[in-house]
Formats: sequence, structure tokens, C-alpha cells
Amino acid sequence: MSLSSQVVPIFLLIAIGFAGHRFGWLSDAAVDGLRQIVVRMVLPSVLFLSFLDMDLTPSYLSLVAIVFVTCTVGLAIGWRLARRAFPADRYTPFMMGGYEFGMLGVGLFVGAYGAGALSSIAVVALGHELFIWFVFFALLIAARDGSARSAGLLLGFLRNPVTAAILLGLVGNVLGLRTAALQAIPGVDAVMVTLHYLSAMIVPAVLIVVGHGLRFESVDAGKIARIIGLRLVVQLPLALLVSFLVLGAMLGFELRFQVALFTLMVLPPPFIVPLFMPDDAVAVAERPLVLQVLTVHTLASLIVFAGIIAVFPRF
Repeated sequence: MSLSSQVVPIFLLIAIGFAGHRFGWLSDAAVDGLRQIVVRMVLPSVLFLSFLDMDLTPSYLSLVAIVFVTCTVGLAIGWRLARRAFPADRYTPFMMGGYEFGMLGVGLFVGAYGAGALSSIAVVALGHELFIWFVFFALLIAARDGSARSAGLLLGFLRNPVTAAILLGLVGNVLGLRTAALQAIPGVDAVMVTLHYLSAMIVPAVLIVVGHGLRFESVDAGKIARIIGLRLVVQLPLALLVSFLVLGAMLGFELRFQVALFTLMVLPPPFIVPLFMPDDAVAVAERPLVLQVLTVHTLASLIVFAGIIAVFPRF
């Protein structure tokens, strides 16, 4: 597979989504529906099947722990710097940590490296999901409501379609179930085929949604550049250090896991941040800035990811 055949289709799918918004081919309501299909059906199907058939090893536990700690450290450093650089902003510190795995990372990684590479970033994603629910969400909900209850976070973690799919896949894996075995059971075989059909939608559906969500309304371009620059100053060195020195040189993880973690850490902040911002005057005034940061950072991430593919065209 040539480099262009890995990169160009990704940008074309995003361009289709952007053109759908720009020329009115795809309404916001239609794309919101597609986004719900991705989050509630397509992505859970992909992750369930991946974890179900994954060859689990004890070293994966250390990888999950490393990813969790790395995500936490990255947010902590970025949060402190953002508080100093933008003291009047309540939500800018949330732009310093967390990564949009579900609605961007998995589509990019699978689109570039194929479905066989999914298991690599899926293991990395487990550590990230733990961080998102028990660190990032806790802070985000506390900023909105004044506090966050641990019981509510745990319940949300278990009810979330993505994490539920991961846990079910892990349980099935531990019990010795595999796709081939389940497909041999009458009735269950139809369910497994359906999950495979849904999984096949992941790359085009995700990238079209991402393209449709790109917005270029005029906001403070200088401030947007400073926020993204501050995040990258923290995240890029940390990504290089942990991905290739800690995972690779020190712990001997395969290159596919190193590239998967680096890919995760160059992604933009979670797209759900604006959804958790309240309707008070401060948040309403800050929301356009947050949305623009997400848009511009998405473009920056695409450029960096194209560079990743150029350096590591295959594992």
C-alpha cells in the first residue's frame, strides 16, 4: 500500500463531510444522528470484536497503567500552565488533556493501517477510557456542578456503550470465547454478522462526521494558536518520551503499540467538552473559543498524523 493510498482517502472522507456542511448536503440533524450511530453502535461493535479476539498478555496491564498515568500527568502539567497563561478562562485548562479517540483516533488509525491494527490502539484506549471517566470527567463535571460523585462516575463508566463493549469483550475473551466459536452458535451467528457489518462503517462514518463538524468562524485566532501551541508543547515531548523511550527502548513493546500511543497523544481534546459546559454567561462566552480550538487542533492533528504515516507506513 502506497503512502498516498493511506493518507489521501482519510482527507477525502473528511472533505466530503466538510462539503456536506458547506453546501447543505448533510444537515446538522442528519449528522447528529450519524454521530449517535457511531457512538452507540459502530464504535462499540468495533471494540467488542477487537477485545474478544485479542491475544491478551499480562504486559497489557502495565500498558494500560502507563497510558492512564501518562494521560494524567499530561493533563496536570498542561492544566497548571493554562491556569497561569489564561487565568480568566474556566474551560481552557480542559483543552490541555484528554484525546478524541472515539470520534477521530480510531477512524484515522484503522483507515491508515487497516482493521488488523485496531487491537493495538484498543489496548491503549482502555487506559485512556479509565482516565477520561475517573479523572477528566470528574474535573469537568465538578467545574459544571461544583462536585462530582464517584458513584455517578462509576455508573456512567459502566453504562457508556464504548466502555461496556470493551468490558464485555474482555469478559468473553477471558472465558475463552472467540468470534469463530460464537458464529457457530445458531442465533448468535446472526448477531456476530451484524456486529461485523456495523464495524465496517467505522472509517467513513467517523471521518465524515469529523469533517462536517469543522467550523472556521472568526474568533481570536491568536489565542487559539497560543492554546494549541501550549498543549502541543506539553503533549508532543511527553508522547515521544513515553511512546518510544518508555514503551519501546525500556519495556520492549512492539512498534505497533508505540505508534498507537503516539497517535492517541497527538489527537485533539475530547469533543464532548462543549457538551458539558453549562449555560451561564461565562461558559456561553467561552464556548465559541473551545469549539474553534477543537476545529483547528483537529486539522493540526491530521497534519501530524500524516507525518506519522510517512515515518511508519507499516508496522
